[in-house]
Amino acid sequence: MPYVNIVSASLMTILLSMTYVTAASTVSSRTLDAVSDTTIPLPAGKYATLRLLGSAVNGKQPHQNFVVTYTDGTTNTITQSLSDWWGPPQNYTGESQVLKMPYLVTVTGATMNRVVYVYGYSFAINSSKTIKSLTLPHNRNVRVLAIDVSARGATPVRVNLAAVDNVGGIVNNGTAPIDGGWDNCCHAYSANLLGTSITSEGFTFTLDGPGSTAAPVAQTLQISGTPPTTAEVGQFYSFRPTVVAPAGSTLSYAVANKPAWAQFSASTGALSGTPSTGSVATDANIVVSVSSGAQRAALPAFDIAVEPATPSVAGTASLSWSRPTENTNGTPLTNLAGYVIHYGTSSTALNKTISVASASATGVEIANLSPGYWLFEVAAVNTANVVGPGSAIIGKTIL
Repeated sequence: MPYVNIVSASLMTILLSMTYVTAASTVSSRTLDAVSDTTIPLPAGKYATLRLLGSAVNGKQPHQNFVVTYTDGTTNTITQSLSDWWGPPQNYTGESQVLKMPYLVTVTGATMNRVVYVYGYSFAINSSKTIKSLTLPHNRNVRVLAIDVSARGATPVRVNLAAVDNVGGIVNNGTAPIDGGWDNCCHAYSANLLGTSITSEGFTFTLDGPGSTAAPVAQTLQISGTPPTTAEVGQFYSFRPTVVAPAGSTLSYAVANKPAWAQFSASTGALSGTPSTGSVATDANIVVSVSSGAQRAALPAFDIAVEPATPSVAGTASLSWSRPTENTNGTPLTNLAGYVIHYGTSSTALNKTISVASASATGVEIANLSPGYWLFEVAAVNTANVVGPGSAIIGKTIL
């Protein structure tokens, strides 16, 4: 039976202290279109997931703290590492490559052939509480383009950043960046490439760039994404491309050489399915494309090799944490009773629970885990059976 030590105490420390933040800054110029190092009001409601687009600048920025505050005064600190917009992508847990662009805009407004990236991040939040705000890391090298929140099974709700935008990160080609641009130096994303919205993994983010307050700039239809090139018998396969298109475009998707075991959506470009035993082979030269009527773009041809099913072997994960010493209001914690661990295979469905009825416990083993990627969260419980904020969600692949 495989044994996986998924985390050290330093990564699973329970954070039970209140985070105090300064008031959100406001700006009057609508040439600012992104946000950094501030607190962002969130639309009141009970949501399960918070998603954002952004990147690090001036190098990768590991272990950055994002703090969600709820209307009852409690907070949830989520630790996330971010890759630099100039790359290379670090493929951090919780990070996805949303867009890869061939050039950026320099201090003079000219374009420079330098590949830059936009990354996506997804945070699980407490769906039993009403959200109030998100405090970004106190680090001007962490930049955010767009945010939305969503309840399970519901349409995402856009977070309006207009009142807190303090970064000028998107400009039209030929326009000089302001206020240091996206990277605090002199460079910015091209609005001609970004457009007014970005669709990734089925979610559409609206941007506050030049195209959102003026007539949309001319733009080339773009499609990107890296399809998985292997599939396994009995395991669900899924790929959905990222597309950037001129505002108002009506898009349709097509696929050539679709595998017989897969389905394809002409409205989203999603290729998915579960191969059977008789599907073990290599499906070659698959091409996914998108059309706006006036323009067409296609991904490079790719293959999917279907492999036999891997024998299922139950695994064991070992979690460890540090004992909390303070309540959320900063007072000493004197009535700790134990811990509760939530876990599952999706950050929005941590529907398995283990209770640890010992205040002195600093770890637990979880057995009988099927192969796959598992996510874990731990929270403290006091003698009044009040559950504290959850730790950052961490994950590990069980082989």
